[in-house]
Amino acid sequence: MTHPATPPRSPFFEAVAGRYDRAYALPTAESRRRMERVLAALPPAPLRVLDLGVGTGRELAALLDAGHSPVGIDASPAMLARCERRARPVPLVLADFWQPPLPFDEASFDAALALHGTLAHPADAAALEGLARELARVVRKGGTFVGEVPQPGWLDTLGDGDLGDRRIRRTGSRTCVCEDLVTHASIEARLFDAGEWVAAFGSHWRTTVEPLGALEWFVVARRI
Repeated sequence: MTHPATPPRSPFFEAVAGRYDRAYALPTAESRRRMERVLAALPPAPLRVLDLGVGTGRELAALLDAGHSPVGIDASPAMLARCERRARPVPLVLADFWQPPLPFDEASFDAALALHGTLAHPADAAALEGLARELARVVRKGGTFVGEVPQPGWLDTLGDGDLGDRRIRRTGSRTCVCEDLVTHASIEARLFDAGEWVAAFGSHWRTTVEPLGALEWFVVARRI
């Protein structure tokens, strides 16, 4: 694992790292189905792929099996420590991708991924636009970004209240606080509509946003 000069910290994901795979990760069959869709959206292997918010690395096996070379970045040392224990380790970087610049050279990746709601926690729309600009720097021209992100309508289906060992507390028309009732950690989520995703990626990308059911967007952007 490589570290920036001043390693960031992610209190929520540090707190839930030990139970993330049990409490937050998707069921194996659903995860496999989603990864098939992600892989189909990528150009043919081999690609050097930046995995934003790699967490415990549940998607890495699918990327490796497909012939890609993933590099993971995450702000949580505890998450990355678990990721390092996987049978086929990959390069991992401890850094907060919401705080530019990304610790990579220009055009050093063929693709970037942000899966399972990784991009649901920006401080504001400006942070999302800043990340898109950094991705345009580190992903080569002709490269691809693929993301799974929640739709604003997700909040309408949940409302406030407990969800087993978690609670969603709505704080605005597009914002909520997600609370882990076991660790008492919390994190804010901010949701964007399809047009906002296209606008955030801007002129450096050719971006399409399609619904994944009624609750998520599937964002695919091609680097121009």
